[in-house]
Amino acid sequence: MNFINMTPHPVVIRKKDGSEITIEPSGQVFRLDEEDERLHDIDGIELVYRKFKLPDSIPPEFSDPQVVVIVSLPALMALKATGVSFDALIVAPDTGSGAIRDSQGRIVGTTRLITM
Repeated sequence: MNFINMTPHPVVIRKKDGSEITIEPSGQVFRLDEEDERLHDIDGIELVYRKFKLPDSIPPEFSDPQVVVIVSLPALMALKATGVSFDALIVAPDTGSGAIRDSQGRIVGTTRLITM
């Protein structure tokens, strides 16, 4: 499979055999469009209701069944919520229980990918 990383940072994945691969950013970051509806203020802080929607232009890589597209987990979740299906496998790095952390708790990699 051909991995395409549509996040702004390298994705490091530790395989089952202990080896690691790094998937560099493609230079194209996939983000959903946002639409905010102002609700009210809480102690002078604006509260909005945010809706996500697909951008007008979907990357052509999303229609390639030979591609695994890596996006952020929020983007993956929002894509799933739209109900639109794609030919490519859309995944996100597991930054929860699959995360690899350094001594200061920062995520430096993952052991698996998530799809929905």
